[in-house]
Amino acid sequence: MAETLTIRLGADDRAVLEATAQRRGQGLSTFLRSLAEAEARRLRQEAIRAEGERVIAHLAGDPEARAELEEIGTPISEAG
Repeated sequence: MAETLTIRLGADDRAVLEATAQRRGQGLSTFLRSLAEAEARRLRQEAIRAEGERVIAHLAGDPEARAELEEIGTPISEAG
């Protein structure tokens, strides 16, 4: 189950967010939760992508790893 999160917003920021939520037919909490969830997904995907790039860089730069990858049939040019 999700835990409750309490945040403080300045009056101007809150007014902008409430107006946007209202235009979308949502309450402020629902709107903020959807923003936070979308950002969390983006951050997870970014971290996965960065890790993949780190692995590809390692494979490309390490002759032993590169040879092993070539041996199992995935040329380094196709791995990225």
